[in-house]
Amino acid sequence: MTLAPLAKRLLLCCICALGFDSSAISSTAVSGSSANTSPLNTSSGDASSAEALRVLSNIDYVPEQEYSDNRDRLDVYMPSQSSNKPILIHFHGGGLASGSKEKGSRAFATMLAQHGVCVVAPNYRLAPIHPFPAQINDAVRVVHWAISHMQDYGCDISNVFVSGHSAGAYLAALMAVDAERLSGNVNLAHNIKAAVAISPLLELAKLEKSHLEAVWGSDETLYQNASVTAHVGENKIPLLLMFADDDHQGMQQEIEAFAGAMLSYNNHLGVVEASHRDHKSIINHLNRNDDIVKSTILGWIALHVAGL
Repeated sequence: MTLAPLAKRLLLCCICALGFDSSAISSTAVSGSSANTSPLNTSSGDASSAEALRVLSNIDYVPEQEYSDNRDRLDVYMPSQSSNKPILIHFHGGGLASGSKEKGSRAFATMLAQHGVCVVAPNYRLAPIHPFPAQINDAVRVVHWAISHMQDYGCDISNVFVSGHSAGAYLAALMAVDAERLSGNVNLAHNIKAAVAISPLLELAKLEKSHLEAVWGSDETLYQNASVTAHVGENKIPLLLMFADDDHQGMQQEIEAFAGAMLSYNNHLGVVEASHRDHKSIINHLNRNDDIVKSTILGWIALHVAGL
Protein backbone atom coordinates (compact mmCIF):
# COMPACT_ATOMS: atom_id res chain seq x y z
CA MET A 1 0.00 0.00 0.00
CA THR A 2 1.34 3.45 -0.90
CA LEU A 3 1.25 6.18 1.69
CA ALA A 4 -1.06 8.61 -0.13
CA PRO A 5 -4.24 6.46 0.09
CA LEU A 6 -3.54 5.84 3.80
CA ALA A 7 -3.15 9.55 4.51
CA LYS A 8 -6.24 10.33 2.44
CA ARG A 9 -8.25 7.86 4.49
CA LEU A 10 -6.98 9.41 7.71
CA LEU A 11 -8.16 12.82 6.50
CA LEU A 12 -11.43 11.33 5.24
CA CYS A 13 -12.22 9.71 8.61
CA CYS A 14 -11.65 12.96 10.49
CA ILE A 15 -13.83 15.00 8.14
CA CYS A 16 -16.61 12.42 8.16
CA ALA A 17 -16.56 12.58 11.97
CA LEU A 18 -17.21 16.29 11.65
CA GLY A 19 -20.39 15.58 9.73
CA PHE A 20 -19.38 15.80 6.09
CA ASP A 21 -21.19 13.76 3.48
CA SER A 22 -18.94 10.75 2.87
CA SER A 23 -20.86 9.82 -0.30
CA ALA A 24 -19.38 12.94 -1.96
CA ILE A 25 -15.81 11.89 -1.24
CA SER A 26 -13.71 9.80 -3.60
CA SER A 27 -10.29 8.26 -3.03
CA THR A 28 -8.69 11.48 -4.25
CA ALA A 29 -11.17 14.10 -3.10
CA VAL A 30 -12.77 15.50 0.03
CA SER A 31 -16.03 17.39 -0.38
CA GLY A 32 -19.50 17.78 1.06
CA SER A 33 -21.67 19.92 3.33
CA SER A 34 -20.43 21.26 6.66
CA ALA A 35 -21.46 20.21 10.14
CA ASN A 36 -23.81 22.47 12.03
CA THR A 37 -20.99 23.44 14.38
CA SER A 38 -18.86 24.93 11.62
CA PRO A 39 -18.66 28.73 11.13
CA LEU A 40 -17.94 28.16 7.45
CA ASN A 41 -20.19 28.13 4.42
CA THR A 42 -19.01 24.91 2.78
CA SER A 43 -21.98 24.70 0.44
CA SER A 44 -21.09 23.55 -3.06
CA GLY A 45 -24.08 25.39 -4.50
CA ASP A 46 -24.08 28.28 -6.96
CA ALA A 47 -22.81 31.81 -6.42
CA SER A 48 -26.02 32.83 -4.63
CA SER A 49 -24.79 30.93 -1.56
CA ALA A 50 -21.57 32.98 -1.34
CA GLU A 51 -21.24 35.54 1.41
CA ALA A 52 -20.87 39.26 0.70
CA LEU A 53 -17.32 40.54 1.12
CA ARG A 54 -15.38 43.49 2.40
CA VAL A 55 -11.77 44.00 1.34
CA LEU A 56 -9.06 46.11 2.98
CA SER A 57 -6.06 46.79 0.74
CA ASN A 58 -2.36 47.56 1.24
CA ILE A 59 -2.15 47.46 5.02
CA ASP A 60 1.45 47.96 6.19
CA TYR A 61 2.42 45.00 8.39
CA VAL A 62 5.96 46.28 9.05
CA PRO A 63 5.28 49.94 9.91
CA GLU A 64 8.67 50.41 11.53
CA GLN A 65 10.38 49.81 8.16
CA GLU A 66 9.72 50.83 4.56
CA TYR A 67 10.01 48.05 1.99
CA SER A 68 10.32 48.86 -1.69
CA ASP A 69 7.47 48.09 -4.10
CA ASN A 70 4.94 47.61 -1.27
CA ARG A 71 6.42 44.27 -0.30
CA ASP A 72 5.40 44.98 3.32
CA ARG A 73 1.73 45.34 2.43
CA LEU A 74 -1.13 42.90 2.83
CA ASP A 75 -4.79 42.70 1.87
CA VAL A 76 -7.61 41.39 4.05
CA TYR A 77 -10.67 39.66 2.58
CA MET A 78 -13.59 39.09 4.96
CA PRO A 79 -17.24 38.15 4.95
CA SER A 80 -19.25 41.33 5.54
CA GLN A 81 -20.39 39.68 8.77
CA SER A 82 -17.03 38.45 10.05
CA SER A 83 -17.92 37.74 13.67
CA ASN A 84 -15.95 34.79 15.02
CA LYS A 85 -14.74 33.60 11.60
CA PRO A 86 -11.45 31.65 11.29
CA ILE A 87 -8.40 33.33 9.78
CA LEU A 88 -6.30 31.99 6.91
CA ILE A 89 -3.00 33.63 5.93
CA HIS A 90 -2.17 32.75 2.32
CA PHE A 91 1.29 33.19 0.73
CA HIS A 92 1.57 33.55 -3.04
CA GLY A 93 3.96 31.51 -5.16
CA GLY A 94 6.73 32.58 -7.51
CA GLY A 95 9.85 30.79 -6.36
CA LEU A 96 10.43 33.43 -3.64
CA ALA A 97 11.73 35.61 -6.48
CA SER A 98 8.52 36.84 -8.14
CA GLY A 99 4.77 37.02 -7.66
CA SER A 100 2.39 39.25 -5.75
CA LYS A 101 -0.67 39.16 -3.52
CA GLU A 102 -2.77 40.52 -6.38
CA LYS A 103 -1.74 37.96 -8.97
CA GLY A 104 -1.18 34.99 -6.70
CA SER A 105 -3.73 35.32 -3.91
CA ARG A 106 -6.73 37.43 -4.94
CA ALA A 107 -8.90 34.68 -6.46
CA PHE A 108 -7.98 32.24 -3.69
CA ALA A 109 -8.71 34.79 -0.94
CA THR A 110 -11.99 35.87 -2.54
CA MET A 111 -13.22 32.29 -2.76
CA LEU A 112 -12.44 31.48 0.88
CA ALA A 113 -13.89 34.75 2.16
CA GLN A 114 -17.11 33.99 0.28
CA HIS A 115 -17.26 30.76 2.28
CA GLY A 116 -16.83 32.38 5.69
CA VAL A 117 -13.06 32.70 6.18
CA CYS A 118 -11.14 35.88 7.02
CA VAL A 119 -8.17 35.79 4.62
CA VAL A 120 -4.91 37.70 4.95
CA ALA A 121 -3.00 37.91 1.64
CA PRO A 122 0.49 39.43 2.03
CA ASN A 123 3.33 40.41 -0.20
CA TYR A 124 6.81 39.56 1.06
CA ARG A 125 10.33 40.54 0.05
CA LEU A 126 11.77 38.78 -2.98
CA ALA A 127 15.14 37.37 -3.99
CA PRO A 128 17.72 38.01 -5.28
CA ILE A 129 17.62 41.53 -3.82
CA HIS A 130 16.43 40.03 -0.56
CA PRO A 131 17.79 36.48 -0.22
CA PHE A 132 16.37 33.92 2.16
CA PRO A 133 15.54 34.09 5.10
CA ALA A 134 13.88 37.46 4.33
CA GLN A 135 10.78 35.65 3.01
CA ILE A 136 10.19 33.40 6.02
CA ASN A 137 10.93 36.30 8.36
CA ASP A 138 8.23 38.32 6.61
CA ALA A 139 5.84 35.38 6.80
CA VAL A 140 6.32 35.22 10.58
CA ARG A 141 5.74 38.98 10.78
CA VAL A 142 2.43 38.52 8.97
CA VAL A 143 1.32 35.91 11.50
CA HIS A 144 2.23 38.31 14.30
CA TRP A 145 0.27 41.10 12.60
CA ALA A 146 -2.79 38.88 12.16
CA ILE A 147 -2.78 37.79 15.79
CA SER A 148 -2.40 41.41 16.89
CA HIS A 149 -4.99 43.00 14.59
CA MET A 150 -7.52 40.62 13.05
CA GLN A 151 -9.63 40.54 16.19
CA ASP A 152 -10.32 44.23 15.54
CA TYR A 153 -12.25 43.14 12.43
CA GLY A 154 -14.29 40.54 14.31
CA CYS A 155 -12.21 37.53 13.20
CA ASP A 156 -11.25 34.68 15.53
CA ILE A 157 -7.55 34.82 16.45
CA SER A 158 -7.88 31.50 18.26
CA ASN A 159 -8.34 29.84 14.84
CA VAL A 160 -5.43 30.99 12.67
CA PHE A 161 -4.34 28.90 9.67
CA VAL A 162 -1.52 29.38 7.15
CA SER A 163 -1.48 28.28 3.52
CA GLY A 164 0.38 28.83 0.30
CA HIS A 165 0.88 27.66 -3.25
CA SER A 166 4.25 26.46 -4.62
CA ALA A 167 6.96 28.62 -2.97
CA GLY A 168 4.25 30.10 -0.76
CA ALA A 169 3.40 26.55 0.29
CA TYR A 170 7.06 26.13 1.20
CA LEU A 171 6.73 29.05 3.62
CA ALA A 172 3.55 27.64 5.16
CA ALA A 173 5.00 24.13 5.48
CA LEU A 174 8.27 25.41 6.92
CA MET A 175 6.37 27.25 9.66
CA ALA A 176 4.45 24.05 10.39
CA VAL A 177 7.53 21.87 10.84
CA ASP A 178 10.07 24.37 12.21
CA ALA A 179 7.79 26.52 14.36
CA GLU A 180 9.98 26.58 17.46
CA ARG A 181 13.09 27.93 15.73
CA LEU A 182 11.18 30.41 13.57
CA SER A 183 8.85 31.79 16.23
CA GLY A 184 10.76 34.91 17.30
CA ASN A 185 8.23 37.33 18.79
CA VAL A 186 5.24 35.10 18.05
CA ASN A 187 4.73 31.52 19.25
CA LEU A 188 3.83 29.84 15.95
CA ALA A 189 3.08 26.42 17.43
CA HIS A 190 0.67 28.00 19.91
CA ASN A 191 -1.00 30.40 17.48
CA ILE A 192 -1.25 28.43 14.20
CA LYS A 193 -4.03 25.84 14.31
CA ALA A 194 -3.05 24.06 11.07
CA ALA A 195 -1.35 24.60 7.70
CA VAL A 196 -2.15 23.94 4.04
CA ALA A 197 0.60 23.44 1.45
CA ILE A 198 -0.55 23.31 -2.19
CA SER A 199 2.09 21.87 -4.56
CA PRO A 200 4.84 22.66 -2.05
CA LEU A 201 8.57 22.85 -2.41
CA LEU A 202 9.91 20.51 0.28
CA GLU A 203 13.56 19.74 -0.47
CA LEU A 204 15.77 22.57 -1.71
CA ALA A 205 18.55 20.39 -3.12
CA LYS A 206 16.22 19.32 -5.95
CA LEU A 207 16.01 22.85 -7.37
CA GLU A 208 18.08 24.08 -10.28
CA LYS A 209 21.41 25.37 -8.99
CA SER A 210 20.97 28.86 -10.47
CA HIS A 211 17.63 29.37 -8.75
CA LEU A 212 18.85 27.81 -5.53
CA GLU A 213 21.83 30.15 -5.32
CA ALA A 214 19.80 33.22 -6.32
CA VAL A 215 17.39 32.70 -3.42
CA TRP A 216 19.25 30.73 -0.75
CA GLY A 217 22.88 31.52 -1.59
CA SER A 218 25.73 29.05 -1.96
CA ASP A 219 25.90 27.58 1.55
CA GLU A 220 24.91 23.93 1.20
CA THR A 221 24.39 23.69 4.96
CA LEU A 222 21.61 26.27 4.62
CA TYR A 223 19.99 24.18 1.86
CA GLN A 224 19.59 21.33 4.31
CA ASN A 225 18.45 23.38 7.32
CA ALA A 226 15.99 25.44 5.25
CA SER A 227 14.35 22.38 3.67
CA VAL A 228 10.98 21.30 5.00
CA THR A 229 12.13 17.69 4.90
CA ALA A 230 14.92 18.41 7.40
CA HIS A 231 12.47 19.00 10.23
CA VAL A 232 10.56 15.74 10.48
CA GLY A 233 9.72 14.97 14.09
CA GLU A 234 6.94 14.80 16.62
CA ASN A 235 4.41 17.41 17.75
CA LYS A 236 4.32 19.39 14.51
CA ILE A 237 1.54 21.74 13.46
CA PRO A 238 -1.13 19.76 11.53
CA LEU A 239 -0.39 19.92 7.81
CA LEU A 240 -2.49 19.29 4.71
CA LEU A 241 -0.44 18.54 1.57
CA MET A 242 -2.07 18.84 -1.85
CA PHE A 243 -0.59 18.14 -5.27
CA ALA A 244 -1.79 17.76 -8.86
CA ASP A 245 -1.72 14.55 -10.85
CA ASP A 246 0.31 16.43 -13.50
CA ASP A 247 2.42 18.42 -11.05
CA HIS A 248 6.20 18.96 -11.20
CA GLN A 249 8.10 15.76 -11.84
CA GLY A 250 8.73 13.80 -8.66
CA MET A 251 6.44 15.91 -6.45
CA GLN A 252 4.07 13.07 -5.61
CA GLN A 253 6.93 10.80 -4.56
CA GLU A 254 8.55 13.58 -2.52
CA ILE A 255 5.29 14.39 -0.73
CA GLU A 256 4.53 10.74 -0.02
CA ALA A 257 8.01 10.11 1.40
CA PHE A 258 7.79 13.20 3.60
CA ALA A 259 4.25 12.34 4.70
CA GLY A 260 5.30 8.80 5.61
CA ALA A 261 8.10 10.12 7.78
CA MET A 262 5.77 12.63 9.46
CA LEU A 263 3.09 10.01 10.11
CA SER A 264 5.67 7.75 11.74
CA TYR A 265 5.83 10.40 14.47
CA ASN A 266 2.03 10.41 14.79
CA ASN A 267 1.59 13.88 13.36
CA HIS A 268 -1.82 14.99 12.08
CA LEU A 269 -1.36 15.01 8.32
CA GLY A 270 -3.53 14.97 5.19
CA VAL A 271 -2.47 14.15 1.63
CA VAL A 272 -4.82 14.83 -1.29
CA GLU A 273 -4.27 14.59 -5.05
CA ALA A 274 -6.16 16.88 -7.43
CA SER A 275 -6.99 15.06 -10.66
CA HIS A 276 -6.72 16.66 -14.11
CA ARG A 277 -4.59 19.53 -12.78
CA ASP A 278 -1.00 20.70 -13.12
CA HIS A 279 1.21 22.88 -10.93
CA LYS A 280 -0.54 26.09 -11.96
CA SER A 281 -4.10 24.96 -12.62
CA ILE A 282 -4.42 23.31 -9.21
CA ILE A 283 -5.52 26.72 -7.88
CA ASN A 284 -7.19 28.01 -11.05
CA HIS A 285 -10.57 26.27 -10.74
CA LEU A 286 -11.76 27.63 -7.41
CA ASN A 287 -14.98 29.00 -8.95
CA ARG A 288 -16.15 25.49 -9.86
CA ASN A 289 -18.71 23.98 -7.52
CA ASP A 290 -16.92 20.62 -7.52
CA ASP A 291 -13.37 21.96 -7.10
CA ILE A 292 -11.38 19.60 -4.90
CA VAL A 293 -8.99 22.29 -3.65
CA LYS A 294 -11.82 24.45 -2.37
CA SER A 295 -13.78 21.65 -0.72
CA THR A 296 -10.72 20.05 0.85
CA ILE A 297 -9.37 23.27 2.35
CA LEU A 298 -12.77 24.24 3.74
CA GLY A 299 -13.09 20.78 5.24
CA TRP A 300 -9.59 20.94 6.75
CA ILE A 301 -10.33 24.32 8.34
CA ALA A 302 -13.71 23.18 9.68
CA LEU A 303 -12.09 20.04 11.07
CA HIS A 304 -9.63 22.02 13.17
CA VAL A 305 -12.06 24.75 14.17
CA ALA A 306 -14.16 21.94 15.64
CA GLY A 307 -11.11 20.71 17.53
CA LEU A 308 -11.01 17.24 15.97
